[in-house]
Formats: sequence, C-alpha cells, structure tokens
Amino acid sequence: MKITSTRRLFLGGTAAAGTALALAACGQQSAEEQASQAAEENSEAAEEQASLPSTAWERAEYDAVADGGTLTLAVSQLPNNWNSNQTDGNLADLTKIRDAMGYGHAILYSESGEKTMNPDYVESAELTSEDPQIVTVKFNPNAVWENGDPIVVADLIAEWKSLNATNEEYLIVSSVGWDQIKEIRQTDDEFSAEIEFSSPFVDWITVAYPTLPASISGDVAAFNEGYTSQATPSAGPFKVGSIDAAGGVVTLVRNELWWGRAPKLETIIYKVTDQSQAPAAFANGELDAYDIANGDELAQAKGRSDAAIQVTNGLTWTHLTINTQGGDGALADVKVREAIARGIDRTAIGNAVIGPLEAPIVLVDNFVYMPGQDGYEDSFGGLDFDSEGAAAILDEAGWTLNGDVREKDGKQLAFNIIVPADTKSNEDRAAQVVTNLNAIGFKVAVETVPSDAYFDEYVVPKNFDAVTFSWVGSQFPESSSVNLVYPLDSGQNFTNFADDRLGDLDGQIKGAFDDAERKKVANEISTVIAESFAIIPFYATPNIVGVKTGIVNYGASQFENVDWTQVGMKA
Repeated sequence: MKITSTRRLFLGGTAAAGTALALAACGQQSAEEQASQAAEENSEAAEEQASLPSTAWERAEYDAVADGGTLTLAVSQLPNNWNSNQTDGNLADLTKIRDAMGYGHAILYSESGEKTMNPDYVESAELTSEDPQIVTVKFNPNAVWENGDPIVVADLIAEWKSLNATNEEYLIVSSVGWDQIKEIRQTDDEFSAEIEFSSPFVDWITVAYPTLPASISGDVAAFNEGYTSQATPSAGPFKVGSIDAAGGVVTLVRNELWWGRAPKLETIIYKVTDQSQAPAAFANGELDAYDIANGDELAQAKGRSDAAIQVTNGLTWTHLTINTQGGDGALADVKVREAIARGIDRTAIGNAVIGPLEAPIVLVDNFVYMPGQDGYEDSFGGLDFDSEGAAAILDEAGWTLNGDVREKDGKQLAFNIIVPADTKSNEDRAAQVVTNLNAIGFKVAVETVPSDAYFDEYVVPKNFDAVTFSWVGSQFPESSSVNLVYPLDSGQNFTNFADDRLGDLDGQIKGAFDDAERKKVANEISTVIAESFAIIPFYATPNIVGVKTGIVNYGASQFENVDWTQVGMKA
C-alpha cells in the first residue's frame, strides 16, 4: 500500500482462466437497458466490496508475540534504484521492502484510514497559520539514520529542494506538495521548523518529515545514481543486512540503532519469485505470506493446511495505459483511443480475473476515488462494451477495413501490448484486449519481455504502444491522481499526453480544505482524465493474502500500516 502522495507501479494484478460473460444474459435488451443494468450490478458489487473488512490480519498484543524468527516474503523484482523518490525507484516492491525500514512511517494510518503523525518520528505537527499557510513541526530528537546521524530539519530542507522541481537534474517521481513550499525555516533547534507554503496545500502532512538524509537529497549524483546497488539508509526497526542480486534475495535484520520499541522478528527475507512459481512456493512453505493473484493461486493457498486466507477491500486497480505517440501515430487520435476503450469487454476481464477469487467484480470509472468510496462518480458517463459503437467511431475517424485490418493513409491500425514474462495476470488481460480489438479491425499483437526489465526498460522510458499493470492507490488520492497524466514530464505519466486544464484543477484541489469542494474538484479532474482515453481503467482489486498460521499483526490491509515491531509468531 502506498503511503505517500504518489502512486506506485505494481507488476501483478489478478487473472485466471476465462469464464462466461456476466452480461450475456442481457440478450434482447436495448443498449440503454444493458447500460443501466451494468451500472446497477457494478454499484451492487462496489457495495459488496466496500463491506469487506479494512484489516484482516490476526491481532496480538506486543507481549503475546514470541521473540525471534524469520518472515519470508515474495517480490517480483529487486529495485534498480533504492531511492523511492527517483523515477526508477517508483515500484511497489521497493515500498514493500523499505516498509520495515521506516519508509513512510512518519504517518500512522488506522484501520479506518485516520491519519496521525507517528511519535517515534514527529513529536508535534500543526497548522499554525492559514494565510499564509504555515505548519510548525518538531521532530523526535531520538530519531537517527542508519549511520547514527540524527534526523534533522536540514534533511527536510534538502529533500524539499530535490523534489520541488526547480532543479531538472533531479529525476523525481513527483513534486506534489513540495513545489508549493515557499520556505522551510529551522526555529528553536535542529529538530524544529516552520514550513511556509506559497499556496494552500491540504495534504501538508505528506511533506512534514524527510525520507532521506541530506547527504542523498542534497547531491544530484547520489540522488539519481548513488543507490542503484545499495540500499538507502534505514530509519526504522529493520535495516538491510545483505543484498544477493544474483540470487534475488534481500535480507533485513534488526537495526541496532532503532530508538523505538524492539522488533520481535529477527530477520525478514524478500525473495524474487515469478508469479508462475510463487503459488507453489507458498503452498510448500517456502513463503510465509503471499499476495494471491488468481483463482489457481487461491486454490493452492487453500490447500495449505497451516495457512489462512485474509481478504480486505483494496486501493489497487488495473488498466490499459496507451502511449499516445505509439501505434505509428494512430494512437495520437483520441477517437482511436475512445474506440479502444469502448471496444474492450472490461466485464469479461473482470469475470476472468476477480470471479475465481471469490470476490465481487467491480469495474473502475474514476481516476481519483475507488468504487464505493465517498466521492466516487462515473467519469465516463457509461463506458460500456460496445463493439458496434467502437467500429462506428473508427469509421467516422476514417479508418476503413481492408480485409480484416483497418487502414488510413496507407497505414494499418496496429499496435503492440507489452507484457512481462511469466505473469499470467498481464497476459490474460492483454489476450482479452487482443480478442476484442482485432474483431473490429485493429491489428494488436502481444510482445513478451523479461519481467525484470518490464518497468525499467519499457514502462518508465515509455518504450511501448500499450501496457497493462496495476496502480497501487494512495492514502491521499485527491493530490496524487493528476500525476498520472499531468504534467507531461511527470514521473508517473507514461501516456505522452497532458491536458493543460489539469494544471488549474490541480491547484484548486490542493487548496480545497472544504471536503465537499475537494470532492467536486476531484471529479472534475477525473472527468478531464477520462476524456483523454489515454488510460482505460479495468477493475478494482481486493487484497487477498495467504498467511501462515500463527503469524500475527501482518497480512491483508486496506489502510492500516504494519507495526513492524509487533509482527511475528504468536507466543
């Protein structure tokens, strides 16, 4: 789960063998009736999913957890950059590894999603002036980086300067919030500061504490390239003990300089495990917990006698992202992209993916809020599967059939979907897209690439026509969603598209302290993004985790962050 104001890339998603189309029974209904029924069914599924628990792990008090032991988990790849603020470090797997190292834990999230500052890091933080907006913070003076240096205001100042987008040499994931800071002033001592904003920023809590020491944030070379093979410093109960790049294993050990409550676990091991191999690894006991991605994996996990299945509502959603400069120029036409969106049977994908997981199938039609979440509205006005309508859009755009493939100005309507090897979820989503679009005159092909190169060599450098992966949602959706398509050089915008209207709306929402106003602007933002058809959302993904029996305070959670001092085996 992403715990900053940016969103993280996630290789997985969920998929399984295809099942019957849920809306096939609509038979003789009109398009309007089908659309109405589909919306009603999706609303009901959203309500069902929203009723899932927010946290599903077994709880145990600190003193009831045994001292010692190892927790072994899976990741899809090791990071090519351990700096989560740098574009190559924008991976959910890296967030997962750094979580026990304190990354993002300056903010505590409760089971209900309530946000508070963590006293292990911040003694106090409050809005002391509204005009201009000034936040007064005091760091915990006991907090130190892995080398023993105290975490001080100078670290926050250096991080602000690296992430505020004033120095283009820093290759950053996001400048959200940081670019609205006018000045950070040290006050009483090196642990006290005032943060003054040049314009209102409602999610100021996200920029009140540093995630890196000044030695990294204050040096362009260190920020961009200094941590490609070594871990960034820990500021949590665990630190990296070893990295076996060849074997794909990261081992975390207790951080002897951790100032908080002593962790119960002795070590945490992260193993690179292909999605095709991970279910068997969990089933035979090589992994202690595993994020279940499809029906086959669920069946294998259920077959393990010493494991439980935990299910919660989630923040993750899958999609098809289109490079608007791809397809030999064809994908630059918004009508072509709209035809793609309306020509894909998202319900069939949802049935294939979510149905076997015994969870409700919920299509996503908003780029800020999840279905069932307060504020959610349909930004497309009905993005229903309509192959005839999609074909008509292509006809109007001048793409005419020549045999089985449409052509215009001597060019075929062709593009590729890049998928990572041995990742069934991506393969199955791409296969459905190919089936639907080629039936109306596209020439879509699937290109398989090594899974460990998928993000680094294809997605991040925008070396693709189309890709499908998952976005791990944010605890601060209003201030992070614009990044997906604006500005053009956003570290999270892989579409090669930007709508200038989003610039003004982004400013409005960041300053919208009134809840109703914030939701209104959020839906305006989502509608503008929807109109581009550069990202086609598919379905929401619940969190389904298989966890070894006896492991407590760890597993499936929607909001609540893990207290790594309390994870372990029940005594």
